[in-house]
Amino acid sequence: MINSCDSSAVTKIYLEETGSAFMRKIRLSLPNAAIFVADIAGPEVLSAMQRRFRNGDLDAEMISEARKDFRRDYSEYFQRVPLSDPVVTLAMQLIEKYPLRGYDSVQLATAWHLQSTLRAFNGEEIRFLGADKVLNEAAQSERLIVIDPGEQE
Repeated sequence: MINSCDSSAVTKIYLEETGSAFMRKIRLSLPNAAIFVADIAGPEVLSAMQRRFRNGDLDAEMISEARKDFRRDYSEYFQRVPLSDPVVTLAMQLIEKYPLRGYDSVQLATAWHLQSTLRAFNGEEIRFLGADKVLNEAAQSERLIVIDPGEQE
């Protein structure tokens, strides 16, 4: 089973939140490149970290460590999926179909595109790990296997 994560699920690896233990277990149990993320996960995860820092949820040492760990994994661990014309086209269609935010539609389109490619190639399924209710509902409607890390603990 291939894993595709949205940014909110990835963030749980680096910041303490509901679902963090589940996501850290996944991170530690899978080899490099076993988790796919859309390229936009980079700015999305760092944005979430900065927002938590500005809100006072993280101190300077905590955010520094979280950013360092994420940047390492972003360049060495995750399988990053570049933005492509088919993904953008699908993301635009998904926005018209579901009440998704722009980057959420790109992350869902990325997972959907991976799913269709893998099914055609070897019949393998994608497991979409997402921590956003609206995004998860859209992913389920698009027939992806969806796991919310926050519901696993």
